[in-house]
Amino acid sequence: MSSLYHTILDWSEVWALLIPFSFMLVYKSEDPYLKPVRIFIWSFLILNLFIDLIAEYKWKLGIREGDFLWSNNFIYNIESILRLFLFAWFFNGLNYQFMHRVKKIIPYGFTLFVLINFIFFEDLFYQNSFSSRLLATEAGILLFYCLQYFIYQIIEERTTSIKNHKGFWIVTGLSIYVAASFFIFLFYVYLSDVRRNFAVSIWDVHNIVFIIFCIFIAIQFFHDAKTEKKWM
Repeated sequence: MSSLYHTILDWSEVWALLIPFSFMLVYKSEDPYLKPVRIFIWSFLILNLFIDLIAEYKWKLGIREGDFLWSNNFIYNIESILRLFLFAWFFNGLNYQFMHRVKKIIPYGFTLFVLINFIFFEDLFYQNSFSSRLLATEAGILLFYCLQYFIYQIIEERTTSIKNHKGFWIVTGLSIYVAASFFIFLFYVYLSDVRRNFAVSIWDVHNIVFIIFCIFIAIQFFHDAKTEKKWM
């Protein structure tokens, strides 16, 4: 039973995305602010499938230690960069004028950080190249985006419930994910070196909050479709 539980949890980075994927197909929304989220679902479904296939079947695929695909860590680095840009696009697409210039500048600052980090300090594609620095920075920036979204919703006087505000469910799910993952990302490389078993166990927390994040994305697709139908 324990082995089955861990197998299900290990593959959650793939099957969890099928939840919003199915809602995206059934409850179609034409609102352009959801376009980066749809790209996120498609791209991460493919990338996470590669991550789990490498982890689970590299021996059967004839991949040996020292080969380029021996480790899937570099894919997490690529995902981190992609996730930041997609959700920066998402937040800018919500079109609320609060810290607007800061939100516009952040992706450029992050690009500069990525270039400096991987030119001078780390190797993006090195086998054991899971970059705690990159993923923790990305999580911190996304948490900032989420907090300024909620601050704006609080200070604005509105007659509608905050749950009905555009993007609320996605931002809530993203907030849970990045807040819980920040310290996991920050200390994961260190823990992998000194307490490998604990590092593996704590990644289960990441997988659980990722499932929650995916459920909240699915709720957003359902909510938007219901709202659009209401106003038709």
